[in-house]
Amino acid sequence: MKKIILFIAAICVSSVFSTETCYTQNDLGMPAGSCTQTGYVCGLGFDVSNGKNVMFFNLGADTTCNVLLTSSLRTYTYPGSATYSPYLKLFLIEDEFNASPLSLTLAGSLALSASNNKEPIFVIYKQDHDIEFGGIKLQSINKVK
Repeated sequence: MKKIILFIAAICVSSVFSTETCYTQNDLGMPAGSCTQTGYVCGLGFDVSNGKNVMFFNLGADTTCNVLLTSSLRTYTYPGSATYSPYLKLFLIEDEFNASPLSLTLAGSLALSASNNKEPIFVIYKQDHDIEFGGIKLQSINKVK
């Protein structure tokens, strides 16, 4: 019974946070081709062995990350795959889209704080290529509360 109540609560929360808005032109100051969504930081990770520092995370509809959000922007799970990645995974990669070590540190700190404190965030992101790793780039992150 407890699982059913949690599932229903997660569905209700996901309906609040699952609205993605994408911009085809520079509407309202948003970069063309970018999308926005609000949710919770899930699966925050850092890759420091790739020659470039990389931060990545999924966006969740609830604080427990039981429901991960999706996007209209599609990426493949790996090169040559015919399988799309089912969930939105955002990346910030040093030296790409003008991401400096400082911007990685600040965005990483904000994402970690939001994750630890179970606070929702608002993100702006844009697709760079069609492979999941680095395919959808984080452009902006801010706490909602």
